[in-house]
Amino acid sequence: MNTERSSGFTLLELIMTIVLFGIVAVMAVSFFAPSTTMTHVPVQQLQSDAFLQLVMENMIADKETSFANNLNGLCANINVGVQSTYGNGTSYYVVERRYVCPNASNVFVDSAANQFLLVTIAANANSGAKLTYLFVCAHGISSA
Repeated sequence: MNTERSSGFTLLELIMTIVLFGIVAVMAVSFFAPSTTMTHVPVQQLQSDAFLQLVMENMIADKETSFANNLNGLCANINVGVQSTYGNGTSYYVVERRYVCPNASNVFVDSAANQFLLVTIAANANSGAKLTYLFVCAHGISSA
């Protein structure tokens, strides 16, 4: 009898190893694929938030330069319910624009005093991200 054993792997051991690595690779790809294909979503959300911030900064600057004591003029300049541009041409949607005043519980309610103008903007009508700012007249009650 031949008692010498040759060193190395048999064909069956090699095939089983390749099949096992294939199964593990398929499991790893199916586990990691959703997270790698959606990596653009946070970047797009940050860009949308930055554009909203820029639009609101343009509104604030416009209020300070052109409508310092005139919230009525600023309110007339902001179109509600339509997709529009402001300042540098960045597109936005005004979700809400109304005059408010804090009540005894420090909750903002509708007001006719025109002392505080609440403006909420979004990237578009169906956007989840919104930015709200409370404009205040420089000298209390806004003049016309």
